[in-house]
Amino acid sequence: MLEDLERAFAAAAAARGWVSGHRLVRYLAGITRYSRVQGTVGLLDAAKYVEDMLLQDAGESLEVEIVKFGGTSVPDWMGAPTGWALLDAEVRVGSTVLKLSEHPTLVAAHSPPSGGVVSGEAVVIDRRWWRPESYANAKGKVVVSPGNPYVVYRLAVEAGAAAVALYSPSAPPDAVPYKGLFLSRSEAQSWTIPAVSIPRSLAEAIEGKVVEIRVDADVRRDPGFPIVHAWIGDRSEPGPAAVAHLCHPTPGANDNASGSAAILEAAVALSKMIDSGALPQPKRTIRFVWVPEYTGLSVVLNGHLKGLVTEVVNFDMVGVEEGGGNGPIRVVAGSLSAQGAADASLWLASRAAARALGLREPPVTPYESGSDHDVAAAYGIPAAMMNGWPDVYYHTDLDDVYRISRRALEFSSISALASLHLLAGGGVDAAPFRSALLSEVIAERLAEGDGVGARLAASHLASRLGLQPLAERPAEWAPKIEGSVAQRPPMIGSIRVVARRSPSAASEILELTEQFGSLGHTVYLAEALFLASPGRPLSEVATDLASVYGTRAVDERVLERVVGALAESRLIELG
Repeated sequence: MLEDLERAFAAAAAARGWVSGHRLVRYLAGITRYSRVQGTVGLLDAAKYVEDMLLQDAGESLEVEIVKFGGTSVPDWMGAPTGWALLDAEVRVGSTVLKLSEHPTLVAAHSPPSGGVVSGEAVVIDRRWWRPESYANAKGKVVVSPGNPYVVYRLAVEAGAAAVALYSPSAPPDAVPYKGLFLSRSEAQSWTIPAVSIPRSLAEAIEGKVVEIRVDADVRRDPGFPIVHAWIGDRSEPGPAAVAHLCHPTPGANDNASGSAAILEAAVALSKMIDSGALPQPKRTIRFVWVPEYTGLSVVLNGHLKGLVTEVVNFDMVGVEEGGGNGPIRVVAGSLSAQGAADASLWLASRAAARALGLREPPVTPYESGSDHDVAAAYGIPAAMMNGWPDVYYHTDLDDVYRISRRALEFSSISALASLHLLAGGGVDAAPFRSALLSEVIAERLAEGDGVGARLAASHLASRLGLQPLAERPAEWAPKIEGSVAQRPPMIGSIRVVARRSPSAASEILELTEQFGSLGHTVYLAEALFLASPGRPLSEVATDLASVYGTRAVDERVLERVVGALAESRLIELG
């Protein structure tokens, strides 16, 4: 470990003199100018901006290319949204008027046009929004709901609703949330009611009021989805990659202009450092990749750079410091199904970067789903994520440049630079990181009062991480779930994927996992499937899950029923 620490600290200390806070802020501001919804020309413009900045600012050792792919190139189990252009929009409720010019997130991404002004009485569906019977009185009305955008929209269409207005119960009262339908082109052409987003303060007082909606949009063939790929070294040789998703509507500053700017500056600074001799030429090829979230990396790893990416470090929402309701920037460990040195290198690099900048070392957390590191895990590639959570203005129109911290951006960029240089320079001993992760998991279980979960982590998880067990496996944990998964897709990125196949299966899964909150998707739809390699007993999967997330978050009966629902949707095949 000492040698790895020395390398990390040397790279971080050197990088401090090369990473420019001024450039970082300029890059981030430049990216936020574009509304970067997937399937729009704005995303292409943002990608061209990133390419231009690399060509303008990076050293000679870095090369860059921009690649376009069509929606049909995205795997079926992932699915790409329709091409889309948004021109104007307005929502009226009494004297309240919301305009697109003031709220760039006003229209749910990929909403069909309204064809003029559409109006209807508001009906709020905030409970059991995943059940068709909840929409029994929605015909001709405007459905107002906090539920999953695709599921709510589909059920509203089927119920004969006039329009949909989505809101976020966790957002600030007056923030207009960003919601995405991710409709396919055929769906957007056959389901023709508009969908908008409204602030929580309006949603809480809207029941029974008349809502007028106008959406001027164009559903079209996609203009191409961009990938920006930059590299140092031989393009044909394998090596690690820093990844950031470039998409989301303007402003989208922390999510995810921050991650995109952080790795952009890391690419610029690292290339200049290598050119000058401040850091040695890496032994392996180093890559930087900007993608549309999920869709883009699925094409990269299964096509454009297939077999060339050995580890992924993903940067998502890394521009805001802790405080004022915002959580810390964390190191999120990789999936238990794809262990490697990505998370260990990011942990070492972030500790070194924090010391160099006089910051607190970032906390470590087990794998959480929700960003492009999921796609890497789906293909069995070790991956980790740097991510700030929670975020007060997450997915709202208030996520603008004024809340961004230059110091947070510098920390994230140096962490990206140092972690890639570590991975490309030779092997990284992952054992110290895994010990730190294990300690964090055990402490979390004990704090919850989950003694069985703590002992399961100390015994089973320790073994799975290649560490010496600290306890005997608890006899109280004896899962009785039977069977296995015979076939499965690489991943299930969203409940939308299930709903497309079987609305009833999606409804059942949502009802089963509601009690677990946001952790439900991580445990039952992401990590569970990653761990359920063909033929592996589901009892072993349940034990793996409980050793990481605790016995309160893992219910074997729920797991069994979720797997059964996925089989019903024909996404998986049971053994």
